[in-house]
Amino acid sequence: MGKCKSCVKSSVRENRRNRIQQYAEYERSRANLPHRVEARRKYQEEHKEQIDEYKKAWTKANAVRTAAHKREHYERNREEIIARSEEWGKNNAEKVRQFKANNKRKRRAAKHASCGNFTAEEFEELCERYGNKCLCCGVAGVALEADHVVPLTRGGSDDIDNIQPLCGTCNRSKFVNIVDYRAGEQGPPGPRDLLSEPSDLYHPGFDEPSVGWEDPQHSLVGAPGEGFPFVE
Repeated sequence: MGKCKSCVKSSVRENRRNRIQQYAEYERSRANLPHRVEARRKYQEEHKEQIDEYKKAWTKANAVRTAAHKREHYERNREEIIARSEEWGKNNAEKVRQFKANNKRKRRAAKHASCGNFTAEEFEELCERYGNKCLCCGVAGVALEADHVVPLTRGGSDDIDNIQPLCGTCNRSKFVNIVDYRAGEQGPPGPRDLLSEPSDLYHPGFDEPSVGWEDPQHSLVGAPGEGFPFVE
């Protein structure tokens, strides 16, 4: 007399549980068959957007599980991951520099509660638009930094519309003054060229710009018409 369907199903499930490792190896071997690999590749190409959306939704719904899996993977492969990361950093020094500068800029923007944001790709496009050169001194072939036309300390946004590419020297020389070099090709400005009016003088310790100021704590003195504070 044959077994009932329920008994057969129960027996199959029990057999799979007892031989789960063997079944897993069998499925992996079948997954690597050429016709299956090609079918999987074709399906992924045709349904890329749906697959990406599904992955994002699943990751969001299983955030705790995903984080635990990442920690477990890192602990299990810590030395290999660190070595691979260090090797990548050596081979991509410029990307690492840009990544660190971008993070520093984002922290500053958050500190000053500045609105807006821009990506590394947007800054690269901006640099290409201006010939990959510093808009202040005109030198090309140097590392360019994202300078805020209206500084964050003076209420400027962190949007790409408020960004101009400058070399490190010109960026620091500009200090916290409002100077827009995007209108045309210009040479390096002098101290007075950085100020449109004496009232543009600004000290980060104050909420508003002023014509003259004195900071007893740091012995800094500013006078009308002078672009930078100096130590008395």
